[in-house]
Amino acid sequence: MDRFFRGFAAGLTGGIVMNLWSFIAHGLLNFSTRRFLDWSGVFLFGRLPRNTLEIGYALFIHLVLSGALGVVFALFIRDVTTSRGLLVKGVIFGLVIGFIFSSIPVMFGVQFLEFIPVGTTISNHVGGLLWGLVTAYSLGWLDRRSGKVRT
Repeated sequence: MDRFFRGFAAGLTGGIVMNLWSFIAHGLLNFSTRRFLDWSGVFLFGRLPRNTLEIGYALFIHLVLSGALGVVFALFIRDVTTSRGLLVKGVIFGLVIGFIFSSIPVMFGVQFLEFIPVGTTISNHVGGLLWGLVTAYSLGWLDRRSGKVRT
């Protein structure tokens, strides 16, 4: 597995955990009014997903985006910095990316995503933190397994 695929697999794993948190925060805890798949659904369909096919497709696209961001993180670690402190770097990366993606709907006035309650905002940032932590851990594990660790 090359760096691209290790990054994608790590980001996908982080995306799965992130979306599990999203389902728990939204469905079980009623802490969040939006799931991560709702975000991708609004950008795909111009509205919240309404049926099983739309929910499934929005979730799939969100997971692919999570994997692609894992590639960006993996290449950043390889080209800009080292693997030292990888978990901390993953958390910071996840929070920064989460902030950027939370800002886009506000800047462009995207309906259904422009005005988000504080509980949902906190839940989104917890999701970004989880994504960063799991992605970094997974990338480190895959790197060690392949013998491609750079400290």
